[in-house]
Amino acid sequence: MEKTIGRPVVSGRVFSELKQFLSQGPDKVQVQDDRAIAAWFMGTKGENLDMVKNLVSRVIEETLYSRAELFPGDPVYITQEVKASAPYQQAKLEITEKSNSLLDILNRYSVPFSSLRYQGHMTWDVTLPSVLGYLAGMLQNQNNVTPQAAPATTLLEIMAANDIAQMAGFSIRPLIDEHDDSRDDHQLHAWSHITCDGTVANIESVWAARELKFMPLGIRYALETDPQWQAASKKLKLNDGQLLAQVSAWQLLNLCQDEILGLPGKISQLTGTEESAVWKQLGSHYSLNAKGMSFFTQRYLLPENIHTPAIIVPSSKHYSWVKSTSLLGMGGGQSGLSEAQLTDINVIQDDALLNIYVDHEGRVDTTLLQRVLDTCKAHKKPVLMNVAVVGSTEEGAVDPVEALLAIRDAYRQDSSDPFDYSIHTDAAWGGYFMACIRRPFEMNEATQSTEMFTNQSSWFRDSVYQSMCRIHQCDSVTIDPHKMGYMPYPAGSLTYRNENIINLLGFTAPYISSGGQEEGISTRNIGDSGIEGSKPGAAASAVFLSHQVIRPDQRGYGDLINQSMLNSKLFYLYMATLDCVFPEDKFRVEMLHPLPQVLENHKPELVRLLWETKATKEMLINSAEVVECLRAISGDQNIVDYVFIDKQDDSEARTSELNNQLFNQLSVKPGEEVGDDQIFVSMTTFHRADYGNTFIDSLANRVYPSGVTVDAVPCIRSVILDPWAIYTHTAGQTSPFNFFTDIFFPKLRDAVNGLCEAG
Repeated sequence: MEKTIGRPVVSGRVFSELKQFLSQGPDKVQVQDDRAIAAWFMGTKGENLDMVKNLVSRVIEETLYSRAELFPGDPVYITQEVKASAPYQQAKLEITEKSNSLLDILNRYSVPFSSLRYQGHMTWDVTLPSVLGYLAGMLQNQNNVTPQAAPATTLLEIMAANDIAQMAGFSIRPLIDEHDDSRDDHQLHAWSHITCDGTVANIESVWAARELKFMPLGIRYALETDPQWQAASKKLKLNDGQLLAQVSAWQLLNLCQDEILGLPGKISQLTGTEESAVWKQLGSHYSLNAKGMSFFTQRYLLPENIHTPAIIVPSSKHYSWVKSTSLLGMGGGQSGLSEAQLTDINVIQDDALLNIYVDHEGRVDTTLLQRVLDTCKAHKKPVLMNVAVVGSTEEGAVDPVEALLAIRDAYRQDSSDPFDYSIHTDAAWGGYFMACIRRPFEMNEATQSTEMFTNQSSWFRDSVYQSMCRIHQCDSVTIDPHKMGYMPYPAGSLTYRNENIINLLGFTAPYISSGGQEEGISTRNIGDSGIEGSKPGAAASAVFLSHQVIRPDQRGYGDLINQSMLNSKLFYLYMATLDCVFPEDKFRVEMLHPLPQVLENHKPELVRLLWETKATKEMLINSAEVVECLRAISGDQNIVDYVFIDKQDDSEARTSELNNQLFNQLSVKPGEEVGDDQIFVSMTTFHRADYGNTFIDSLANRVYPSGVTVDAVPCIRSVILDPWAIYTHTAGQTSPFNFFTDIFFPKLRDAVNGLCEAG
């Protein structure tokens, strides 16, 4: 495999210090006590105030002390005389008054995400290490667009992004890349970087997939027209032995990713040109970025009756996928197509976004997916990318990644009629759940264990586990630290399985170019590959420090997220058993994921276990039968969806009204103060045009009277991120206090009953 063109720019001194720092490593002792998690956060009631004050003060003091100690001979401007002046004192007073006003506004009108009363959107408290890392980076104001503006935080970004990639199972090229005779230099390495969010990461992944798909056609055009390349035109062969210049455009559009990215290396050998020069020539003259879609359509697609390329997404997709194709000028596709229309080339021939409906649990319908792919292949409609969602926004569903990989592998076996495409995993939400199954590893660790994952201590069903442990076999993945990584915004990430793909995405302007040859460390285009320009080094600092303290494996984030998973399972069971515990309530509840029949038949036992005995975590996890039951219930991750129905009026109109009224009551609107005794939920609506008949009918048939057909179903949504709800404490109390049963659910029931009574 040809090496990625990198730019080593880091001094030997920094190299030495980093090497020493990493050799120390984080504490490798298995986290045995859940109370360690208590030190990772500021506290839902601000319990860690003293520690936070000390740590934050130290960050500020050390940053300002370093300013004083740097260049000791330089003069100062802000003297005691300046500080004593009236203008200075007035400015100081104004800063104090205005900042106090801002704090008052934020404290009164912000949603209290850190409270256990908040069981709404995909956000909760942020880890204390990430806050300290962000603050330290923010005070330095480094810009990770180039190492020239961020020599420290650029390295932190590489290390943090590599750590995310390793959590998912990808092989990385270590930041400190020392020669090792035992290492396989032909092994593929991943490339990862921090983005502002998952939306930008997803858009970039589509851009990369499109550039990759058309790169062989760009090479063919160069062979046809550029005298410098003619030496290769009669010698450049594909892996099957055919000359690239002689195969059809359709065949070139269906080469596999690794073969495409190996072509510049072959051209380099045939022409005697440096591979870096080949990549530069391709990017500046023959890529889709350079020539535009219209050129390739006119020259290569239309003569062979090749239709508009498309990406294929499940209907549980995030809205960023519609943005992706729209921003790239491909169009957002059609919504509400029937399954027959989705497999009719006359209907979909111009669509760049094909929406595959999901099953009753919110996972992509692989049978329909196969039919749509067969249609695309039969009628020459190139597929740029097939997206698997791991942790859908509304349901927390995990698509069967292993099935999607198997479908593509089956197409690859047919060498006589090639059909290939990239597979991207959108794990913006669900990526950090990998920590629950990831065996311990260390930051910047070059070697990968052959057994990276285990499902022994997680709450995942085997089908979910099988999907998640195959993410590293996909071509790219989006994972957001600012979601289940419990970190401040903005911090997303994008990882490519084959690092060479970044050579398709670079637009290096002179003022951000880097030079120099320092052994060992390379920034590998971290700033100029991708969509973003200026970006905060603070985000990289936040991810780096949080990962240093809370490892993204079973010892750290795995332990934390497992706690939230358990809470989500119990939240689900409390909700599903309300009818047995409180039969006098004026409402009933339908869960998006119904209680399995075997548990439905044993609701009285569940009630005794959950509401009367108030089982502790230890009681639950020490029972193999209970553990298996908990794994079987609710969704794939930690999102719980449920619908309230008025017992006196279960019509579609009343159900919609009731759930909307509840959401309005249990949310914070701009300009309104947070209520003194409020709880919080979120809400979504499932539309038939988006999700298809199977998903909607499965839910609607339980929510509405028999025979009613609806186009949409409203749903209250709770994303359970906190790790403490079932064993908190009140003042002076040492026994566990269940926040769900003692505070949240009583207030939720009061709210719904009140709305039902009001009609």
